[in-house]
Amino acid sequence: MIKRIVITITVVTIIILILIPLTYELAYAEKIYPGVKIGQIDVGNKTPQTAKELFQTLINQNNQTLKIIHPISKQIWEIKPQEIDLTFNLENSMQSAYLVGRQGTLTKRLTDKKRAWEEKINILPTYSFNQEKLNGQIAIIAAAVSIPTVSPKISLENGQIIIDPGQPGQELDQRRLQILITNHIALFDQQIISLPIKTINPPPETKDIERIKNQANSLIGKSIQFKDGQNEIAVLKDKNLINLLRFSPVDFEEEIKKQIVDLAAKQDRESKDALFEFKNNRVVVFQQAQSGKKLNQEKTRLLLQEAIEELITEEGKTIEIILPLDIQSPRISTEEVNNLGIKELIGKGISYFRGSATTRLHNIQLASSRLNGLLIKPEEIFSFNQALGEISTITGYQKAYIIKEGRTILGDGGGVCQVSTTFFRAALNAGLPIIERTAHAYRVYYYEQESAAGIDATVFTPSPDLKIKNDTAAHILIQSKFLPQEYKLIFELYGTSDGRKTITANNRLWDIIPPPEPLYIDDPALPKDQTKQIDWAAWGGKAAFDWKVTRGNEILQERTFYSIYQPWQAVYLRGTKE
Repeated sequence: MIKRIVITITVVTIIILILIPLTYELAYAEKIYPGVKIGQIDVGNKTPQTAKELFQTLINQNNQTLKIIHPISKQIWEIKPQEIDLTFNLENSMQSAYLVGRQGTLTKRLTDKKRAWEEKINILPTYSFNQEKLNGQIAIIAAAVSIPTVSPKISLENGQIIIDPGQPGQELDQRRLQILITNHIALFDQQIISLPIKTINPPPETKDIERIKNQANSLIGKSIQFKDGQNEIAVLKDKNLINLLRFSPVDFEEEIKKQIVDLAAKQDRESKDALFEFKNNRVVVFQQAQSGKKLNQEKTRLLLQEAIEELITEEGKTIEIILPLDIQSPRISTEEVNNLGIKELIGKGISYFRGSATTRLHNIQLASSRLNGLLIKPEEIFSFNQALGEISTITGYQKAYIIKEGRTILGDGGGVCQVSTTFFRAALNAGLPIIERTAHAYRVYYYEQESAAGIDATVFTPSPDLKIKNDTAAHILIQSKFLPQEYKLIFELYGTSDGRKTITANNRLWDIIPPPEPLYIDDPALPKDQTKQIDWAAWGGKAAFDWKVTRGNEILQERTFYSIYQPWQAVYLRGTKE
């Protein structure tokens, strides 16, 4: 009897244990398990579709506009979803919620259901936004709340030390704000975000003010002299020294560095190579070589810093600093004139520039003169851009038309490409390896005056560049001739001939394309019925020529130079001003 009762109880228990989970599964067969949340919103006991509709309603009602408040001024900024392209993928979010307790091993599924029942599962919604636009919104807020620091100042006035403690600044902790924003988005949090503001450079403490004041008092009546050998270069008097003092060691070091940079600007001198010309069948010097000098700024910084610290702690009145100057020898010395191996003309390039404006002529003359007399060492790769240096009004160039970013515009140094094109032709004629060369974007009529199309080279700092290699055994001397009366530029290359011969042949031009119709742009600043041309038409096409360099039976160079020229549209400004 007892045995029968035990069996009955056991069977009933088993049935109950089977029925409870079965009933639970049947009850939530199409629903998200109870306790599951998406961004703090309870979606348990709902079908994915019902949960999706709930979220869509919440999004529509709340508009998901982020509100951000300044903790002190209480100013409020709003970031609307459309301003950062914020979108939610509700389909993926609901699917993730529905799969809780339904994927993985049996143990994992049971564990997830239990955790959901205990309301411990919170799924982040699937969303996306434009990071660049959010950064832009944050940058706007950052600019509005930024308060620049007023640095402390130490000065000597009428024999008294004056210390201005300055003012602390404030700035937005942009990284922290971004984290707060993304958390609010993920949790559907509608609370206002408090701006995370950081105080920067708080004012110095009383003990630090006293310390600096004592240091400043120790410098009254003292000085530091900078010397180049026996010559005095500069003097820092007590007022100058006191102005260098700072509360922070890092700031003190920065002030020292600024002082050294100013000193270096007055002391540094670039070395100058000797410049030569080929005259009466011999090489002569027309510019003597000059050594350069460069201030070792790190050594000087340490010397100055040590000297100031010594004046603060010692009784001495003046300290002398012998400036550590590094002597820079010229690359080419005057004495090398007889050892260069320059004996004869090895290459020549010619171009014409009829029709050039006065400013363009100026730039051609200036650029070609700066290459005149330079030497290219054996095995050296010569960079046109590097040799020419900076091209700007600061270095003497004038504005003339250049090709830049697909347009013909006025720019510093217009006409320099006439120089690079002529130099390219001289290098071709000399049979020197062309390492880098770029054709112009469109056909420039200057470079087709008494020349076939395609024998040009454009340059622009830092690129494109024109580079050639001196693969001869001797130095190569560059000599330029600017002949304005003939509208002619010549580059001559002098060196030692090794018997190489050059052949340029099979110049060709094909796939010629006419320029597009002119473009007219309304200009309210130009009187009505007037037009002004700002770009010029040019026919497009493809050009090529073959180039071969031989020495006896040996072929040194053999290649074809290709150029692709775009058809160029004339552009006019059309006046609309009444």
